[in-house]
Amino acid sequence: MAPSESTKLRNLSWDDYDELLSSIASQIGYWKPEAIVGLTRGGLIPAVSLSHMYNTKLYCLNISLRDNKASLEQFDWEQLKDYHEVLVVDDINDSGATLKKVHEQFQLECDFAPRYACLLSKSSSESYIDYTGEQINTPEENTWIVFPWE
Repeated sequence: MAPSESTKLRNLSWDDYDELLSSIASQIGYWKPEAIVGLTRGGLIPAVSLSHMYNTKLYCLNISLRDNKASLEQFDWEQLKDYHEVLVVDDINDSGATLKKVHEQFQLECDFAPRYACLLSKSSSESYIDYTGEQINTPEENTWIVFPWE
């Protein structure tokens, strides 16, 4: 999906990224994830940053509902069986469909519920997340977020 002509662009800088990541870290506080699962594609960069910050193992879960490529069944869920404190990371919680699909799969595969973090979360999303760099209210405006790595 690409922005339409009526869409406003919001370009985030690397400084914006650092602020969003710092906000998430301050919300996490003293809790320390034992493993981080980054959602491809957009969630990998913040997941890598957080894995360095917490010196934590990183796993990549290939999912992209936007591109009709949900390949959750190819992920080796056994690799998470030894963990109970897992953080799932994505760039944006937009409609909530991706995080809902991930949460459903965690319920099927694991005996724990992970926590979720996104750099940005839309107030109109149907999915709850534990940590967000910024809550954005965009139901009334058509905004396309451009992350610095795009």
